[in-house]
Amino acid sequence: MPPVQTNAASDLPRVSVALATYNGAQYIDAQLNSLAAQTLLPAELVVSDDGSSDDTLAIVRTFSLRAPFPVRIVDKTARLGFGDNFLFAVAQCQYDVIALCDQDDVWLPDKLRQGVRRLVADDSLMSLHRLTLTDALLAPIGIWDQGITADRTYEPLELDPWSGWGNTMIFRRSLATLVPPGQRPRQPEANRPLTHDIWLYILAAGLGRVSHIVEPLILYRQHGGNALGMTKPRLGTRLRTMATVPVESYRERDVFFGALATTFDALSRHADTTLAARAEAAAARYRIKQGRARLRARIHDCASIRDRAVAFWRLYAVRNAADHSPVTAASKASIAKDVVLGVTGWGRHV
Repeated sequence: MPPVQTNAASDLPRVSVALATYNGAQYIDAQLNSLAAQTLLPAELVVSDDGSSDDTLAIVRTFSLRAPFPVRIVDKTARLGFGDNFLFAVAQCQYDVIALCDQDDVWLPDKLRQGVRRLVADDSLMSLHRLTLTDALLAPIGIWDQGITADRTYEPLELDPWSGWGNTMIFRRSLATLVPPGQRPRQPEANRPLTHDIWLYILAAGLGRVSHIVEPLILYRQHGGNALGMTKPRLGTRLRTMATVPVESYRERDVFFGALATTFDALSRHADTTLAARAEAAAARYRIKQGRARLRARIHDCASIRDRAVAFWRLYAVRNAADHSPVTAASKASIAKDVVLGVTGWGRHV
């Protein structure tokens, strides 16, 4: 691996910022200004636009004339969609550390420095931080912690990576080159390719260390037009969720975890010794998850109460014991739901 290129003003690596845009003219100027105000300036800003019909690119070009770092707008011939647009931007970055950037957020001044410092100090593949949720005018409305409870470094496979938000991620470029983006699995329950951020988080958490930063380092603007945003389900939705069984979701997760196991298996055969061992362990972990999803579907699919009870026993008494899974409030709720709606046969399938 070539030596990491460092920032001339510090001993930290140089950072590429990957910005995916689409009709973001209303808010993008504030985000661009916040990049220029970073205590650790980006070494470059790479912008991949997905066919904007507003003034997004004109605003970016105007900013490039005064930006304290190079700005590159990359060319492509077709619209890619949210996740693939980000991964395309990442592929055009030239430096060894990359930060993902949404067009409608505002970065706090020390975001890059803190994220990169932790990446280096912990020898991590990725760092993430909390977010301050705001309204459209940037008035704070709460904190989204995405499961981050303390400044902490996680070893490979310590995390179950489902809550990583791309706008908080800083990662090593090598992570994005391990598997061609087109080979990533489809997102269960969404009928589309896996989002770029969950994909990168799964790879990072399976193959190396991940650093969590408890301080919120961006203003995450909620304005109703976010590609992905934060909404709290209404009471009626929560009650319907409690009373129904998403069996199709369990089947999709069976396929999804199987695809991840296959991906990590392939990596284990084409990587150096350390990475191969970690990939092999990740493949084993995802095969366990695949088995769980399959058993959970059987709890609700089997015709007889006896077969449903056997599936329940295998899921919670056998597989969880083998995987040393912690008992959490969420897992207790799952157990109760599988008994009341699954083993008894009272559930309504969706």
